[in-house]
Amino acid sequence: MSHPDLDPEAQTRLTATAGQPPPTDPPAAGPVEEQAPVSGRRARLRIRVREATRPVADPALDRLAALVAGRIRHTLRTEYDHLSAAVELLRAEHTVLRDALLQTGATGGGALLPRLSALEINAELMKGEFAAFRATVDQLGQAIAPAAGLPGVPARFAELREQVNALDRRARMVERAAASGTSSAPTEAVPVSEPGAVSGTAGFDYVGFERRFRGDSDAVLATLAQRYTAELRDHQPVLDFGCGRGELVAVLADRGIDATGVDTDAGMVEEALGYGRNVHLADGLAYLRGLEPNSLGALISVHVVEHLPLAVLVELLELAATRLRPGGVFIAETPNPMSLIVLGNSYILDPTHVWPLHPSLLTFLAERAGFRDVDLRFYSPADDYRLAPITGGPDAPKWIGEINLALEQLNQVLFGPQEYALIAHTPPE
Repeated sequence: MSHPDLDPEAQTRLTATAGQPPPTDPPAAGPVEEQAPVSGRRARLRIRVREATRPVADPALDRLAALVAGRIRHTLRTEYDHLSAAVELLRAEHTVLRDALLQTGATGGGALLPRLSALEINAELMKGEFAAFRATVDQLGQAIAPAAGLPGVPARFAELREQVNALDRRARMVERAAASGTSSAPTEAVPVSEPGAVSGTAGFDYVGFERRFRGDSDAVLATLAQRYTAELRDHQPVLDFGCGRGELVAVLADRGIDATGVDTDAGMVEEALGYGRNVHLADGLAYLRGLEPNSLGALISVHVVEHLPLAVLVELLELAATRLRPGGVFIAETPNPMSLIVLGNSYILDPTHVWPLHPSLLTFLAERAGFRDVDLRFYSPADDYRLAPITGGPDAPKWIGEINLALEQLNQVLFGPQEYALIAHTPPE
């Protein structure tokens, strides 16, 4: 579409840029596959290859991130130049129209209709450019971080870097094992004999799942430390049951608290041992059975009990009550099914969850196992989803207050606290 009153060169440039297809998306970074340990001559060769390539692994990731960032900057710069040209053209047309109106007055308004039509054409072309630009950016974000889009790109690159670092630590463990002639498996492993004893993650990459959906690790740890450090400091030694990568164990140790972790997930324990954390690969119940009665000051399990079948959970509580000394503390943090957003969002997202534990049910089970002084603490309300009340002045009708009360009740049911902690004590001596 053209118009004799428009600058032909600018019009051609706008038409051409509006019809350009979005740039080809860069290939999404694929998952890093773990390699199984090998032995003999092939093992030595592979170890040497890993040793030689390790110094370039992180720089390669940095270059990939820089390449994607450069692609985004180039796209932004190109689109900005095109839009700037369109804006300058519209600004010039506005000046011409203003001068024409001043010179001709109301009687000459009809002659300006072609100019107005030209402005409408340019506005449509600009809308096309904006739409193409937005589609390009959205496609780029989806290619790198599916389902999250462009805001999730930094997290995906951090996840990829962490996976490469985990493989690097595994390679170094294999190298040390080959040099010493020992197995590369984590030490002090206890065979997992009871199905579903802790996490039941066989065949499922739970390490990668937690990296993606758990949230910022430092923020999670800071929250846990704020909630439980004071309680645990007064009840040592501490056992973190289902410790995962042992991050909470490390935080407690840094604060002078005697803490040990146990978990059945070999991948997580391997990472924890790579960081030098005091963690054991073991069936959690078997580990507790091997402890002396009254040998623990505290047992904490963070988002673990919802992974356990009922019979295993009952045995955990009964074992904990006997392994804790008199006055010892048992802490279990778990999703809060009383808030319905939890069931429809985070709870169902995790395929290893067995059953949501209502606070009243967990309290009943703890008391039946021998605990007393049970305290329930609720955390993390879903404030971002809450329905806002209706605002009204002093003369507002009575029904506004009634609706706001109903909204608050609805908010508690739908968007209340997303997790809670049961804190229970063994009877004093």
